[in-house]
Amino acid sequence: MRGDVRTYLSSCTVCQLTKPSQLKPAGLLVPVHANEPWEYVGVDFVGPLPRTASGNQYILVFVDYFSKWVEASAVREASAQVAASKFVGDIFARHGAPRHLISYRGAPFVSALFIKVVEMVGSDHRLTTSYHPQTNATERVNRTLKTAIRAYVGDKHTSWDRYIPQICFALRTAPHESTGFSPARMLYGRELATPLDHLIQPPTDYLNDPMLSRPDVLRSTLSMTHDHARVALEASHEKQKRHYDLRRRPVEYAPGDLVRLKTHPRSDAAANFAAKLAPLYGGPYRIMQRLSEVNYRLASVDGAQDLGVVHVVNLQPFHTWQTAETLIRGFLCPCTRVYMLRGKHIVLSIVWLHLPLTLIHRLMVTCIVCFVLP
Repeated sequence: MRGDVRTYLSSCTVCQLTKPSQLKPAGLLVPVHANEPWEYVGVDFVGPLPRTASGNQYILVFVDYFSKWVEASAVREASAQVAASKFVGDIFARHGAPRHLISYRGAPFVSALFIKVVEMVGSDHRLTTSYHPQTNATERVNRTLKTAIRAYVGDKHTSWDRYIPQICFALRTAPHESTGFSPARMLYGRELATPLDHLIQPPTDYLNDPMLSRPDVLRSTLSMTHDHARVALEASHEKQKRHYDLRRRPVEYAPGDLVRLKTHPRSDAAANFAAKLAPLYGGPYRIMQRLSEVNYRLASVDGAQDLGVVHVVNLQPFHTWQTAETLIRGFLCPCTRVYMLRGKHIVLSIVWLHLPLTLIHRLMVTCIVCFVLP
């Protein structure tokens, strides 16, 4: 009975929308498997940062999921025009059209201009789910960029844009822990020369160097590098998934299920609104489509309003009165009826009570039970 009461109480709407969940976050890790350079590319803006003498406030970052090559540029604004121009100039013109371009659902990347440019080069534009930035591989690069900038600028916070090229060079020439190779070697089959290389190594013999004089050797080297990188990436994905899934729980919803959606309100002093006192969830909403293991398309309960794609980490099941009504009927008897009267739920049921009279005979007493639920 304790479990039945707990199940019924879980249908309280106010409690469901205001109380935090005590469970592990939902959704296991689903890695993106890239098998060749520029198959998957992530894009993101970093900022706003302190305005520099050149007027720059943002960093536009592109990351190749396979080679881990980084293209980063200091820009003045986070706009669709800037994103489209840099995508054509820094990615398409240098590396070709990526097969898939992954971005968050910010205004610059959902604008008609940016979408049209991506379509023109033949790339498939994929948007990450709201309030789940981990889907985009640029998030980790963004943290690395901020750490490096912090080390470079010291107390001169308006000079950060001077060091973006040097930071990119360091990222491109350092071996990546996931692949075991530097991004430069993954793309070009060789390491980029540094000033130190020219000091301690003899000049390159371009005529007799087999890597430069025989293209077949270069192709073979690149092929072996990519093969080793694929194995290393797969092992890295498995390791990340093991650690990630320890703190997560698998959850699956079906089309038609009711859920509540985590809210992300912002305080507004002018309106006397405090985010800390706002409901933690909104809803109920209805699951319309299961797109993957962790992504679902939501709509209003009547299906009239499309709420877009949501990651399962932002969802919780919504328990309704119908769920509790079914529980009560099963607990009492099949003929239980529930009525509404002045906003109250009136439950009318017949209960059979077995009362022991002797060790041999038992008396079954029939009772009509009526009680009121809030």
